[in-house]
Amino acid sequence: MPVTQTSKKPHLPELDIVRAIGIMAVVMIHSTSSAVSSYDHSSSFYPIYVFLNLFSKFAVPVFIFLSGFVLFYNYYGKPWTLRSTGQFYKKRITKLAIPFILFSFIYWAFVKLVGPGFVDLKTFIGYFTDPIFWDKLLIGKTYTHLYFIVIIIQFYLLAPLMLSVLKRFPWLGNHIVWIGLLVQWAFIYKIVPMYHLKYAASYSLTYMFYFAAGAFIGIHYLKLASWIKIQKQHASAGKITAWIALWTLFLGSGVYMVMNGYHLNLYGRFLITSKQLEIVNEVQCVTAGLVLIQLSHWIYDRWNKVFVRALLHIGATSFGIYLLHPIVTYLGRLVPTGGSSFYYHLWTSIGFLIALILPWLIVSLSAKWKWHWLLFGPLPTKMKTASGNHAPPAASTTA
Repeated sequence: MPVTQTSKKPHLPELDIVRAIGIMAVVMIHSTSSAVSSYDHSSSFYPIYVFLNLFSKFAVPVFIFLSGFVLFYNYYGKPWTLRSTGQFYKKRITKLAIPFILFSFIYWAFVKLVGPGFVDLKTFIGYFTDPIFWDKLLIGKTYTHLYFIVIIIQFYLLAPLMLSVLKRFPWLGNHIVWIGLLVQWAFIYKIVPMYHLKYAASYSLTYMFYFAAGAFIGIHYLKLASWIKIQKQHASAGKITAWIALWTLFLGSGVYMVMNGYHLNLYGRFLITSKQLEIVNEVQCVTAGLVLIQLSHWIYDRWNKVFVRALLHIGATSFGIYLLHPIVTYLGRLVPTGGSSFYYHLWTSIGFLIALILPWLIVSLSAKWKWHWLLFGPLPTKMKTASGNHAPPAASTTA
């Protein structure tokens, strides 16, 4: 039965650890992309870079999975009226769309300053009146990572409609995963080629399977939690088998994606067809969502509380870190490595840490500023607690 409006669902602070792992994977992708494309392919270190880069590719789909999870966990079964729809858009869209628009301008200015450079004020202003800029802004292409924000905005626009349909036909909640998969495949393999859509990655329907899978888990989470959490005292043979199967699928599909990418970089061709590769990728990304929720529960319960608090805070500020880190990564690539392999590896490792920690510090310090949400969305004003009494967190715009 749907959850009623008066039902009080437990707060899930562990989800911020999922966000923390997700943003680390995003930064890892961008920190190692240069090595994957330009480092000596015959080097014994090259497979390591390929692994770190390609195994982390679950990052964006996991954030989409988490968005579906959080939305449907919080809103499924609640009355969905015109007023609640307006409140939803005010809370979610405005605090996501405004930072997106501002950073679209910031990154477009950054691109022009490091490209053609500043010629004169009239020319510089002209970059923003050019129709190319507005076309790129609509699809999140003023810089490479902003397409993700466009996708999440599209899902937020769709969410009230999906929730209304599920309220009218509750039985659809049990079929939402395969419906999402069908929609995703129909869009990728029918709609995109039929209408010659150039930027398929900027459309939410390209990721509908991940969003729908997260929505399904969110709807049924209270029933599924005992199966997802790793607890020795409740570890029946069936649960252990399910956990092993889940991790095997995640690790196996992830390793195969790495092997395929490595083969592509070396020989210029895939090991399997593009459709088969899509299936493997979907398996990795969906199982990654479940694995990270499971892993985050274990980290939250068992790891050192200082480290857990740091992860919780990184997760809560992940939207701002996502927006800022590409500038740090770009500037880091301007630092010469002197042609030494040792310094190259050191430069890459330190570059990853700086690209994660520096934006985290900037975003964290900005929380004291009243209007920080204009740039980074809602932020926690202090480190989150890892104790048993959990205060409600600031709303996260990444999920």
